[in-house]
Amino acid sequence: MADMYGQIQERSVGRGADGSHAMQRMLSGGEAIVEERLLALGIEGKLFGAHFGTVTTPLVTAATTAIVATSPQAWIRVPDGTLIIPLSAELVVEATGITTQGEISIATAKNDVGNGTSAAGTSGPINLNTAETGVGNCTARQLATAAVTAETSLLELKRFSFAVSAVNQEFAWRAANNRVYPILRGPASWLIYIGGNAVNFFAQLVWAELPE
Repeated sequence: MADMYGQIQERSVGRGADGSHAMQRMLSGGEAIVEERLLALGIEGKLFGAHFGTVTTPLVTAATTAIVATSPQAWIRVPDGTLIIPLSAELVVEATGITTQGEISIATAKNDVGNGTSAAGTSGPINLNTAETGVGNCTARQLATAAVTAETSLLELKRFSFAVSAVNQEFAWRAANNRVYPILRGPASWLIYIGGNAVNFFAQLVWAELPE
């Protein structure tokens, strides 16, 4: 059995140049320090986010909206040569109309569904490492009012429903909850669909992005 040696560094942690060699960092009891993978990606500048709806103004679906695969309300376009790992999708339904029960579908597709007739996402992609200036290779879009390209191999990750006249309800899908991480190799899409009656909503998407 081989022994593993490292350097005890609990307080004075040295920082080497990128690409340089370093000793395995350990605690004083000899326990190896292993950085959580997503934290490492964040430090590397590979985590990104986008949000839909401004700080004070939500997005609003049409007066009567059924979920239609070619009409997402928020989505991320993944280009060829890029791989993303969806990490979380957070939504707040601020208000809805009184005629139609609402539903939310969070899904992936094996093609880039394009823009259709839509608007750029309210904000993003934004690097979650504030020292990084790169914005990644993906595109955030919102509120398709005319059909995007038909999806290929749509896979629903999570579905929610909410009552008519719903107010201030939060919905979240997080990959870490069940330890299942979709791997989207571009061209691909990550989509949020919302059905209901004049649904006022905010949404945030967070993902890891890597070269394919």
